[in-house]
Amino acid sequence: MEEYGIESVEVDPSLALYRYVHKSKASGGEVDVSFSAIIKSIQVVLRVSTHELATISSENVMSIELVRDDAGAGLRVIFDARDSTSEAKVIFEPEVSCRWWIVRNV
Repeated sequence: MEEYGIESVEVDPSLALYRYVHKSKASGGEVDVSFSAIIKSIQVVLRVSTHELATISSENVMSIELVRDDAGAGLRVIFDARDSTSEAKVIFEPEVSCRWWIVRNV
């Protein structure tokens, strides 16, 4: 996350937990992301000013990777969801957003 200029605001080595908060330069949007390598979980909170719009949490994280493409810069998260493909994309730049989906494997 430091690659995007985002410093951690919380670290708990006992859980391998890291938390990052990023505020959009263009709007009042903010994304608060925390994840734990030991628990294999991630939580994403989206806010505008101090108003919380959404909190999304999941366990069974298989991988988290930094991405930069036409949609922007952020994280791509893959989950183990049995017979389904579950993925999240958390964007920090140019504007904060989060897309989360589960698609059944046929």
